[in-house]
Amino acid sequence: MLNISTVWVMITIYFLFLLAVAFYVTQQEKKVATGTSVLKTSVSWPVLVMTYIASLMSTWVFFAGPGGYYRGGLGYWISEMSYISLFPIIAHFTMNKVWIINKSFDFATPADFYYQRWKSPVLRLVLGIVFLASSFPYIASVLIAIARAADIATNASMNYTTTVVIVGVLMTVFVMVGGVKSAATVDTIQGLAFISALWAIAIAVLIVGFDGSLLTAVKSIWKNTPEFFSYPGPANWVGYASRFGYPFSCAIGWTIMLPHVFVRSGYFGDSLQAQRRLSFFTPALQAFVWTGTMLIGLIGIALAPGLPTTTTELIIPHMINGIVNEFNHTLSVVLMIAFFTGAVAVGLSTANAFLAVASSIVLSDFMKNTFKVKITEKNVNTISRVVILALGIGSLLLAIRPPDLIFTLIMFSIALVMPLFPTLIFAIYWKRGTTPAAISSSILGVITILLTYYFGYGNTWYGAFGMLVSIVVFVVVSLLTKDDSAEGSDFYKALETGLNKYYNLQTD
Repeated sequence: MLNISTVWVMITIYFLFLLAVAFYVTQQEKKVATGTSVLKTSVSWPVLVMTYIASLMSTWVFFAGPGGYYRGGLGYWISEMSYISLFPIIAHFTMNKVWIINKSFDFATPADFYYQRWKSPVLRLVLGIVFLASSFPYIASVLIAIARAADIATNASMNYTTTVVIVGVLMTVFVMVGGVKSAATVDTIQGLAFISALWAIAIAVLIVGFDGSLLTAVKSIWKNTPEFFSYPGPANWVGYASRFGYPFSCAIGWTIMLPHVFVRSGYFGDSLQAQRRLSFFTPALQAFVWTGTMLIGLIGIALAPGLPTTTTELIIPHMINGIVNEFNHTLSVVLMIAFFTGAVAVGLSTANAFLAVASSIVLSDFMKNTFKVKITEKNVNTISRVVILALGIGSLLLAIRPPDLIFTLIMFSIALVMPLFPTLIFAIYWKRGTTPAAISSSILGVITILLTYYFGYGNTWYGAFGMLVSIVVFVVVSLLTKDDSAEGSDFYKALETGLNKYYNLQTD
């Protein structure tokens, strides 16, 4: 479809653009501040919304997402819409409060927030390990997906290892040079790029396949694959447990607790107004993206029902290479470029975000606060860049020899962080919660996740059981151990002061 030179030119132009943004942003930062960390930032609400959306979507938009709708049907889309509607509520009661407390302490990692409440080095270490474990597979999976997209776009002419190495190196260099402020700025453009590419493909394929009539496509499915419109879907994929487990896991694990979205939704906003607009605009943009992805799955099953599971995850290039190419070769080339560009944009948005926060975890939670490595303000950025380089190389090596279930590990990672959510809630709303409770609930919740996956319940209930165990353990242990709320006095003082300041409340 595309020749190799075209793809490499696209990659070169794309990364020159990224590096240009990184150079511009870092120069602007130098004009207004000194000693600014490459792993911290503060952004206005448009950039906040787009960096959240872009880093959230990952490679599911162009790969597993359309395949999921193809296999799961309309019920899968309903599951998506149900958790999206919960985001403003969850963000109001949690992440807005996280932002208020962060204004007093300037956190870098998710574990910083928890440490400020309980002052426990053990808890910081445990949370750092869990958050890092949930980050690493994502970075590798993005490199894998981009390499596969290049392979598909060139009809298997691209060398997989070469693509992974070059894209991995360029991604790492970008984050090293620009830091999170550059990544957030680029996400605004990358988000617009992948959303535009997604909808352009959906509309073009609908025009080619059904003369632009969505009703005709729906009638075709109703005739040939009516199970698309009912549970458990064409591939019996959305069972009873999944109807609760999947949206519940996504509402908490995916949109709040994954480390890169935690720091964006809790730390990056430059004002409380930015946080509120994040809560308002994010659900609308998520719904817009997932509806476009669902339409591609719908059109795909209407045009080519009965495809094997492995092919459904490649439904976009399958339709472009087959149906669109037969109709108009030039259009198919344009759409393949859109597919590759969109996959790169959405993938790198997530990879950049994860790489930055994973570096923060290693630098702050492990090196500085656990192993007491002396890091001065003068050398913090140099050490940060060395850590970013090391993690980037590690992710690159993992992508070259990936585990068989690298994409399954993504949903596993989402489940892995869910037991940490009750501790977040208790930190904000229950002063009686104790340090032993925070540690034991986090550990036992994560162990429960591992056991549910081992015994075969994880792929339907995801993190639900682990979160339930975490809640019960936290409450029981807190009631059985000594009240140590005095440890969090500065935490609650910052919350109270911030509420009075930003919400204009009256104190007694």
